[in-house]
Amino acid sequence: MKRKVYTTQLPENSMCRNYIEAIDFKDTYKVKLGDGDISIENIYINVFAHSPKWVNNLLALRNKIVGVFGLDTNKNRTEITKDNLKTGSKTGIFRIYSINENEIIAGEDEKHLNFRVSVLKENGETFFSTLVQYNNWFGRFYFFIVKPFHKLVVKVMLKNAVKNGRI
Repeated sequence: MKRKVYTTQLPENSMCRNYIEAIDFKDTYKVKLGDGDISIENIYINVFAHSPKWVNNLLALRNKIVGVFGLDTNKNRTEITKDNLKTGSKTGIFRIYSINENEIIAGEDEKHLNFRVSVLKENGETFFSTLVQYNNWFGRFYFFIVKPFHKLVVKVMLKNAVKNGRI
């Protein structure tokens, strides 16, 4: 049986809403897990630690462009490992806000926008949600440009994790 990535709604029991003041944008994707016993930490690592090269190149281009505007360019990026996956730490390009048995909340607060990413495991499925709050006109403009890439990158990363048997 082929597992597909579906667009869905933010699950009601997600704690992600508690970590952002206002929601100007949100999206959620879900996929059935191949192994229902996989830990939430391994789901997170198995998706975010395996970006395709073109995604890394796109992020590098983004960093060159936004650096001119004084935005975070993720220079302090750390490796995504279980040892680095701790509440309060920066893991990969995201700060970890919360980890519990079924959900990890990550993200950043920046000048132009705040965002949270939720990875939630529930009933043999995993949900990847993004919530964005615009802090000013530049945040709205920035995300208008980034949104199509964001949607593509999330879907591709989830599909790759499924295809390669990581989730």
